[in-house]
Amino acid sequence: MKKKKKVGGLTKIAVAVFAVYATFTMVSLQLQISQKKEEKTQLEQQVEEQQLRNAETEALLESQDSDQYVARIAREQLGYVSPGERVFVDIASK
Repeated sequence: MKKKKKVGGLTKIAVAVFAVYATFTMVSLQLQISQKKEEKTQLEQQVEEQQLRNAETEALLESQDSDQYVARIAREQLGYVSPGERVFVDIASK
């Protein structure tokens, strides 16, 4: 009869260890889920912002002064110049 009591005690310990493991795993998974939901929200906001920027850019390109816009961007952001144009840089202000 002593063997049955030992088996019952070992079973209780095994069940307790499993319960602790399962609880730890569930809490860990819940934390991961909440982090992923937060990341998803941030990514959705970035997508919305990029869609707005894309719409603005498309509107500018479709407008009548798109050539002027492209020339301005080429000059200001890319450093391009028109053929035959001379660019002077004021080094005293830097």
